[in-house]
Amino acid sequence: MRYNNSRYHGGFTLIELMVVVVIIGILSALAIPRFQDATRRAKYAQARLYLKYFYQSLMIYQSENGCYPAEVFPNIPPPGLIPNYADEWPGPDRDPMFSVYDYEQWPGADGNWVGVIYLGPNLLHDGGSGASSFYATNGVPGEVREYGDDVYIVVAVDGRVCP
Repeated sequence: MRYNNSRYHGGFTLIELMVVVVIIGILSALAIPRFQDATRRAKYAQARLYLKYFYQSLMIYQSENGCYPAEVFPNIPPPGLIPNYADEWPGPDRDPMFSVYDYEQWPGADGNWVGVIYLGPNLLHDGGSGASSFYATNGVPGEVREYGDDVYIVVAVDGRVCP
């Protein structure tokens, strides 16, 4: 019968465990920013879908009424849009970034600029407001665009507002 008298009983040394921990740390440092970026892109994708939905709803509203609803404060749906033309106007409680949608109208040379702006996590109009804002000067009707952390869609550049 043989007896093993050595003191080594198997297992890992402290150096080996530290190398494993360092490797896991490096992999985590590379993976976490990519995951956060993917999460942010998914949240903005939802906002883009809502903006396209609002665009279609407002176009149907305009075709049936001959004008666009009156302007309202941020996070309030335009009058008459809900529930007749759209199912909901999501607020911060339903938004993944706790942000708001802002239905806007600004007087322009040919009529009122009409659009919907998703304010993003900072809850500010990054492109300014009014007819000289970035949204009004660079937006294309029906096209979702971004500026800063805002996402916006222009509904019309020559819209008429309902009385």
